Amino acid sequence: MLSTMQTKSKNPQPCGAVKPNPNVLSKRLGDEMVLFHLDTDHFYELNGTGARFWELLNAGHDPVRIRAQMTEEFAVDPNELEAEAETFLASLRRENLISLDDE
Repeated sequence: MLSTMQTKSKNPQPCGAVKPNPNVLSKRLGDEMVLFHLDTDHFYELNGTGARFWELLNAGHDPVRIRAQMTEEFAVDPNELEAEAETFLASLRRENLISLDDE
């Protein structure tokens, strides 16, 4: 989903209330999305599914609702999507593109 982060977490952490970092700008470019972190000057490219995940997250949906919506929109096994989503969220968090409400 996020092209600059290819590592997979072996122990994904459960996600609580997640929100995009307010210092991250996003722009849809066709099927993909580009994120720009104002604090680090780093660009990130999201593929189509990552872009859709980001749009739903940015709209205020929690990860559980996002997975349900994406299961409806994409031909994907719910268990596979859950694992991919947890890995994706861990990558976003590691890069400080998102935060948990309690942070």
